[in-house]
Amino acid sequence: MKLRELNKRERILAIAIVIVIVVGGYGLIRYQPAKTNIESLQKQVLATQSRIAELEIPEESDEVIEDILDQLDDQEAEVAALQESSATIESRLASRDSQQLRVMISSLALETGIRIRSNETFQASPVTQIVQTTRGNNRKTTAQPTQDVILPATAGWIARMSPGSMYARPLQKLQLEGSYESLRRFLHGLDGLPWQVSVLRMNITKLPVSPLRGMPQPLSIDVILAL
Repeated sequence: MKLRELNKRERILAIAIVIVIVVGGYGLIRYQPAKTNIESLQKQVLATQSRIAELEIPEESDEVIEDILDQLDDQEAEVAALQESSATIESRLASRDSQQLRVMISSLALETGIRIRSNETFQASPVTQIVQTTRGNNRKTTAQPTQDVILPATAGWIARMSPGSMYARPLQKLQLEGSYESLRRFLHGLDGLPWQVSVLRMNITKLPVSPLRGMPQPLSIDVILAL
């Protein structure tokens, strides 16, 4: 039967049926993937809820908390002890530009029979760090000064008290002459000064002079002090 043979009412009905079939087919094509995604998400939600329901959260033990508090107390006590020790050490350090301490060292040498041949500031090499800079295709490596760096013990005390170090202090180089006994009294006398003086390096050699009978061998002493 052809469409021209249908009356107007039948034609309208046929067109409506075609529209319903097309729209229904298109909706089915769009709905089926969405339905599949929704079902997959619902399964994931149910699985997650099931895992959460089975999850057991351990209760905090009072013993663990007490151990943590004890460790905190111990650390606070250690920090307080370090601060007290640091304050004690700082109170024994002279100002960096103190001339009074240098005069006391010279007076001590005179009292103990030590002759000072030279007394000068020791210029230690400042602590630096290697920095790489890049400009275009050029890479440049430079050594730049640092501040408050803590060097390892293997670096030696002169390096650890050099400018840029956490423990930086004024350094003094002395060339001395005297006997072993006078040197011993001088070194022990440094401990009795009101401010801290540390011997960082000392080199002792015999002077090329034969002592008189009964007289001690004169020595040449190079010493670097941290003030």
